[in-house]
Amino acid sequence: MENTIDVGHPFFFPTQVIMVDDDPDFLDGISLMLDKNTSYKLFQSASEALDYANQSHKQVSLQERCYSNYKTGPQDSDSLSHVDIGRLYEEIYNGDRFQTSSTVVVDYSMPEMNGLEFLMELKNPFIKKVLLTGQADTELAIKAFNKQLIDQYIDKHDPRLKQVLNSTISVFSEQYLRSSYKLITDPIIASHHDTFLTDAKFQEYFYDLRLKTQCMEYYMIDHPHTGYLMVDRKGRKRGLIVYREEALSEHIADLKQWRAPAKLINEVIQKNLIPTFNGSEEDLNAEHPFIKQWERYYHPAIKIKSTKNYFVAMLTEEDLPQCYQGQVIPYADFIENNSLNREILH
Repeated sequence: MENTIDVGHPFFFPTQVIMVDDDPDFLDGISLMLDKNTSYKLFQSASEALDYANQSHKQVSLQERCYSNYKTGPQDSDSLSHVDIGRLYEEIYNGDRFQTSSTVVVDYSMPEMNGLEFLMELKNPFIKKVLLTGQADTELAIKAFNKQLIDQYIDKHDPRLKQVLNSTISVFSEQYLRSSYKLITDPIIASHHDTFLTDAKFQEYFYDLRLKTQCMEYYMIDHPHTGYLMVDRKGRKRGLIVYREEALSEHIADLKQWRAPAKLINEVIQKNLIPTFNGSEEDLNAEHPFIKQWERYYHPAIKIKSTKNYFVAMLTEEDLPQCYQGQVIPYADFIENNSLNREILH
């Protein structure tokens, strides 16, 4: 399974994998194959795993916080929905977010119930279902896959088991977040205002940037401008501010109206600098600190060439607005605690 980039996500945080096999030695061995940044739970008991999986999707605060629907008339169709992008980032303060189970990997041959029977008992319709098979189970797994009863099957004896397993988990964790939060993700992706989500060149840049900065989770923001709040595995935050060329042209017109210094106007015209504040929030003029002390509030621009040119700037944690300064539970701490507790639950 290839990890290709089609459409960007409005937000992402690491989720958890549930692994079920009646053989504790196999469970222990396969857990060591997982990427070091993977959160997981190991179960030898199918019934215990099923109870845990069916209780795992409790992180509804994000949807309750960001999605609202208003009745505008007597008919069922008389309604308007609204997604508050500005509150997506508050999920970084949800200490349970990393325990959201997105994928279940289960062995087919188990005494209590077989893996297919187990997967059919999952109540969460969005959780991704992976069946581990032996040679004798492959034909059955293919039929289950073709009937869309499972999302993937993997041969336990595949010499590329480690690579296939980690690739599958990575792809499925992203798919899970998009599908389980469709009320939030679909309207944002469909919005013409946020076209960088569907721009392949921009998403390639953002993917490479996440790898470079060890970004583990990210959330779209609309303050001080459109972009992303990025959080690395140690809880350090960065901001990525994104401007389309048209927005910069509008800002240049504003700068001229505000009688900003000629040097600043020229730097923005040359696309060397972009603002890292919301110019529409205040009554700006040449004496406002944003303009008078512009060296502090404009950052070097990076151009991303695509069908629609984008210009971005990186903000350090110190540069971010006060609303993003709260303490985050780092994923590194969560993973360390998770790896120390490698208990196989019976």
